[in-house]
Amino acid sequence: MEIGGREKKQFHVIDIIGKIDRLKDSIVLKSYINSLIEKSITHVAINLSQVTYLDSGAVNVLIYSHTTLKKNGGILVLIEPNEYVRDVLEVVGLLKLVTIFPTEEEFEHEIHTF
Repeated sequence: MEIGGREKKQFHVIDIIGKIDRLKDSIVLKSYINSLIEKSITHVAINLSQVTYLDSGAVNVLIYSHTTLKKNGGILVLIEPNEYVRDVLEVVGLLKLVTIFPTEEEFEHEIHTF
């Protein structure tokens, strides 16, 4: 897994490439989210367009991130999950909690509504 970040208006976008399938990957992602919260960054978008697989640890981090950001007055949104990732998110009920944008263009178009 590779991870990077960038600013897009009021959101911090986290770009992830590869599989999120090891405990280490989940720990890195959770630490990244926590570092943003420590800096009072509470509007976070995770770009999943290049994520090919995620395990239960990654799902737990997404749920934790949603809950923690919401407690701090923020929001978590997900961008462009592939069909497999979207199916996993649907099975665990995350689609009911988190806004998902099918493309980054749609995210950019709707960003002002948050």
